[in-house]
Amino acid sequence: MPARPTAPAVDGSIAILQLLVNAAYPLTQAEISVQTGIPAASCYRILGSLLQAQLVVMDPGRKKSYAIGAKIFQMASTIYGRQSIIPYFHPIAEILKNEVHKTVLLSIPVGNTAVVVAKLESALSHRFHSYIGQTLPLHRAAAGKAMLSLRSKDYLQAYLDGEFLLAPPELRKQLERAQRLGYAVTHGEIESGVSCLAAPVVNLSHEPIAAISICVASDELSEQASRSYSSALIQAARQLAARIG
Repeated sequence: MPARPTAPAVDGSIAILQLLVNAAYPLTQAEISVQTGIPAASCYRILGSLLQAQLVVMDPGRKKSYAIGAKIFQMASTIYGRQSIIPYFHPIAEILKNEVHKTVLLSIPVGNTAVVVAKLESALSHRFHSYIGQTLPLHRAAAGKAMLSLRSKDYLQAYLDGEFLLAPPELRKQLERAQRLGYAVTHGEIESGVSCLAAPVVNLSHEPIAAISICVASDELSEQASRSYSSALIQAARQLAARIG
């Protein structure tokens, strides 16, 4: 696989932001440097740039410590607000949730990834590691495979080339199966022992613009259960497509 070009300052900024997003409390520059492996001098300069851009802030609750800045929330809110499909998703997902008793997710394609943009929890479902903002490569996620299955061969080849992937026969079989059946299945996508099922949502040009998915404990996914879940998923995806069409 060819090495992708890198920019150390950008890579360092990303590493710092990812660290602060996941940190349980604000971190000092020394802690950030140690946990990211960024040299102290470089860490100081990067934090200065992030502070100026309001992507991080000094936290008053802990001396000389850093936390995620308001600009991150503003950008996320803007992106989230542009997803006009979300208001239509919730009433349909509510019906689906009550039918299958599983947490229902809505994902959209963002570049070469599938990103969860909405989630409706079921009190009767196991708690799996799925959350709004969760991002996976299209070829690894059930939602991504559901959407890829409706793309042209040229699009799929361009995607694989962009990911420096040689599509194994198994992946092509999965996509062909998803196209034929109207839904995709993955196993171990978000955690071991968990299967995900997803159906694509298409626009008037029959282009995939989103996917509705659910997660199920793999040992519960019998052939009969799979048929029942997939039928409800496909119906929900069609209803959503009709609402936004």
